[in-house]
Amino acid sequence: MQYKTSMKEFSPFGSVYEQPIHQQKTHMISRVNRLSPNRNINQLLHFDCEVYLEMQEGIAALIIGFTPDKTDLKEFTIHRKVCLNPGVYFSIVSISSSASCKLITSSGFSMQTVELEHPYVFDRILPNIQIQEILGFYYNVRNAGYEFKGEKHDYYELTFIDRGCLETTIEGTEYHLNEKELIIYGPGQFHTQKISPGQSCSYVTIVFSMLSTGADSLTLKDHPLINKIFSYDKKIYTLMKDFVQESSSQIPYLHSLMTCLLQEIMIRLLQSEFISQKEERPVSISRQHYQNELLEGVLAYIDNSLYEPLTIAEICQKFSLSRSSLQLLFKENLNQTPKKYISDLKLEKSCQLIREKQYTISEIALMLGFNSIHYFSRAFTQKYHMAPSEYSKQMFNQI
Repeated sequence: MQYKTSMKEFSPFGSVYEQPIHQQKTHMISRVNRLSPNRNINQLLHFDCEVYLEMQEGIAALIIGFTPDKTDLKEFTIHRKVCLNPGVYFSIVSISSSASCKLITSSGFSMQTVELEHPYVFDRILPNIQIQEILGFYYNVRNAGYEFKGEKHDYYELTFIDRGCLETTIEGTEYHLNEKELIIYGPGQFHTQKISPGQSCSYVTIVFSMLSTGADSLTLKDHPLINKIFSYDKKIYTLMKDFVQESSSQIPYLHSLMTCLLQEIMIRLLQSEFISQKEERPVSISRQHYQNELLEGVLAYIDNSLYEPLTIAEICQKFSLSRSSLQLLFKENLNQTPKKYISDLKLEKSCQLIREKQYTISEIALMLGFNSIHYFSRAFTQKYHMAPSEYSKQMFNQI
């Protein structure tokens, strides 16, 4: 969190006040400084008397310390009017695009300008990457043997595997994507996609333009998002689900929300390497190992019971769990309820059965334990934004 001058952490350096200084009454002098938003601070001011700072416009940060050593400096957003104690070293930097500050001090002042050996870098809160535009987003359902001969374009392209697996090449290098994995093609990279015989695949494609900015600006050659398979990550998976769900809604500011979700996905992917290092916590290994084994057993049991009218009570009894413990297990590891997980899995299985065209939609609803064809159709439409019959026709047209 950031600090501001009205907080107690600022008290060793000075204080805040409410009413402007009346210079004529106090026989003080002043000057108004136009402040630069430059990140690099090369010098500090040092007065032998009190200094008063009154912001005239904009927002600024005060860089201050008891010595000119940059490791000793602290950052405070200037909040209210500020009185600095004699003898401190300070500089003022604009946070907003423009700012000005009145500096008031005694007419008998003595000021020293101290040059820093190495610049102090003020980290403004600016985005390192920006999603400029989403040019296309598609949910693809491909049958066995599908092959895309390849293309290249001037944009980034994300492919996220929802179900099944996909073979892809980037500039001749082969990659194998499994379920819940993703890859990002860079601008100008030639890429192909195909589905192996005997398999099917459902995946999300997002084509977008993205800008890397600031000191961390990245070139395509060394971009950490390119030419890399990202494995399953709970946060990324949740964001992808939200993106797909929101893309079908008609609520106001939909496009702004979609770009925000995609930008968060990119940031989370960039952070993933560092987060994986920080999350090594030996104290929780045994608990996580227990949760992993338990969850694996529960998911396998659900998968094997998919054609039965499975209940939460039955799962709890099978694994000697309370309902709340089962809910917590799913919440911590899958970020959804057991009931929602079972429903989604049954609906995903129904898609596969529809594609195979061996059963009618009514037979599929009965096979998967839905109470009625109407309940199945309503649940399917809510998840995929089309009726089962429409989905079946779409699959027929792709053949």
